[in-house]
Amino acid sequence: MPKKRGQLSLDEEKFIRDNIQSLSIEQIANTLNRNEAPINRYIDENQLYAIEEKNENEVLLRKLHSKSFWYEIERQFDKESGELEYFENTWIGLVKQFREDVLPAEELQIKQFITIDILINRSMKERKRHISETEKLQKQVDAEYDKPDDQRDIPRLTNLETQLSFARNSISSYTNEYTKLLNEQQKISKDLKATREQRIKRIEDGKSSWVGLIRMLEDEEVREKEGREMEILSMATEKYKKDLFGYHNYQDNKVDKPFLNHESVMEND
Repeated sequence: MPKKRGQLSLDEEKFIRDNIQSLSIEQIANTLNRNEAPINRYIDENQLYAIEEKNENEVLLRKLHSKSFWYEIERQFDKESGELEYFENTWIGLVKQFREDVLPAEELQIKQFITIDILINRSMKERKRHISETEKLQKQVDAEYDKPDDQRDIPRLTNLETQLSFARNSISSYTNEYTKLLNEQQKISKDLKATREQRIKRIEDGKSSWVGLIRMLEDEEVREKEGREMEILSMATEKYKKDLFGYHNYQDNKVDKPFLNHESVMEND
């Protein structure tokens, strides 16, 4: 039977809108006895995928706001700094990744995962601030030492060196805090992955249908993706630590290795 040609009818357009989330483009085209090109063109022109995604995000956001722990989330994170919006967007992304099949216990794990992620962001921002402060203080200390001995302001120099030492220690503290938070986040991610795998296995053990097999394969892809992301995160952490222990070119054009912790001191030695 030859494919229909010409402009899509109103009934065909309605069929596309009603079934865009449940049927593939090929299935829609076969049902309407059309080529795929006009189907894709209608979807693109009317931004149907974008509209559906926006509506889905709004539904997930309303569900999040209805959770018993949302009140505490609002008290813990600042809206003006963007932390609250970051929590919402990350939550929506993770729940969609799990195909909205999330149990209450898994919701708490996701909540903890995002909370730690925000704390990591805070820690790294503070670390950056202390690095800038260290560079600023170092320039002032160097300026005093560049003066003749009899012109140096000893009390001011002592105060600057005290502040410089404090700032360097703060950098080390935030670096250690980042590592601890990252390890805790990875642990939660691993626990969440294990919990879902066990639940899916219990469900799939009682199934032998074709639909059950397809679902198992789909979740296997999710598990593999999580494993790859964790491995990449671990590699990135190690690379970042090596970069921190390496030589730095400071604003005064001096190159030196920072003393962050005992590991960096041993590395310098």
